[in-house]
Amino acid sequence: MKQLLKGVVLAAGIGKRLRPITETRPKALVPILGKKLIEYPMNFLKLFGLEEIVVVVGYMAECVEAELTKLCEELNLHCVFTKQEQELGTGHALKIALKKVGGEDVVLVYGDLFLDPAASRKLRQVVDKVKSRDMVVGVIKVDDVSRYAYVKVVNGVVKELVEKPKVRQPGYANAGVYFIPSKHLELVEQLEISPRGEYELTDLVVNAVRRNERVYTFELEQDEWMDVGLPWLIIEANKLALNKWGKKLILGDVEPTATIKGPVIIEENARVRGSTYIMGPAYIGRDADVGPNSFIRPYTVICEGARIGFSVEVKESVVFEDVHAAHLAYIGDSVVAEHVNLGAGTKLANLRFDGKNVKVTIEGKRIDSGRRKLGAIIGGYVKTGINVSIMPGVRIGSYSIIYPGVTVYRDVPSRTVVKHDWV
Repeated sequence: MKQLLKGVVLAAGIGKRLRPITETRPKALVPILGKKLIEYPMNFLKLFGLEEIVVVVGYMAECVEAELTKLCEELNLHCVFTKQEQELGTGHALKIALKKVGGEDVVLVYGDLFLDPAASRKLRQVVDKVKSRDMVVGVIKVDDVSRYAYVKVVNGVVKELVEKPKVRQPGYANAGVYFIPSKHLELVEQLEISPRGEYELTDLVVNAVRRNERVYTFELEQDEWMDVGLPWLIIEANKLALNKWGKKLILGDVEPTATIKGPVIIEENARVRGSTYIMGPAYIGRDADVGPNSFIRPYTVICEGARIGFSVEVKESVVFEDVHAAHLAYIGDSVVAEHVNLGAGTKLANLRFDGKNVKVTIEGKRIDSGRRKLGAIIGGYVKTGINVSIMPGVRIGSYSIIYPGVTVYRDVPSRTVVKHDWV
């Protein structure tokens, strides 16, 4: 008898910590090697064996629905969309999804994860072992569980779960992947508002453990999962994807005097002009135009339609769709959102003089990025004039304009015109 099973993808979040990137696109549509982030959990569910998926949308819902409608046609999946009008947490999002599930077992995945689709086999093995009777939760080993929901695991079974514990220590974190048998779905309606003012999906696990229900785990490896919750993790997720690819693929037009070294992906209709030097791993998207005389260093991702021109150097950065850096620019360890225009001589600095880790302001707090080198985080549709310098860890809000010769030392709000040094 065929198992009654549906997928649920939670893709309603605003992604506040990713601003300014999420001022012009939802978090789920951040690019990872020419794909959108949400494509990875969708492929995970496809490989698990699912045919019907309920997607909870919210922020910029129309964009997510349009992207996933095309993807579901390609993957031969039936997708149903339902909207979370208020951002009241992951538990609330599941409550909304259940109206479309119809009492079936659920495989639920957060839509803003980089998730290796092949890891779905691990989940399938555990679900088959417990004969679909018990809940299964994905876990991942992390250095600091205080940023996540800490999961105490003994012999593959959850003994305790604590949301964002105050103690900084290594351990297992909740990975945002669940198998929830239908018998547990009644617990969803019993979820209560947490101290953070949300309905927490992790409380579903806590309540099941308190009822002496067995909640099993499956472990994801470091190269199979990443929570893309902070701006610089966009770089890290793309690095992870490049490392997993690991081979050369040339589909576009490469002029004879260009040099391609190592595992470099050059998509169809991309053009690499003469005297350009590309060191892999790197990715050049469809219709991108690179060179002449550009230097593309390892772990650079240049997305569809971007223009990287004469004497432009890009190092370990993610350059979104239709960005223009036509000449004499340096883009170091940065995230540059769509339709940005960097004037000649614009430099995105990536290293502090004292050599310490670069800090970034996230929701009003200074956060250590953990990176010794980190450049700018630039929102969509920003324009810079000639000879602009942007210091390490600075965020430039979307639609802002930076006048020629300006040096930017601190964050710039969205839709701001900066005519003098921004100190």
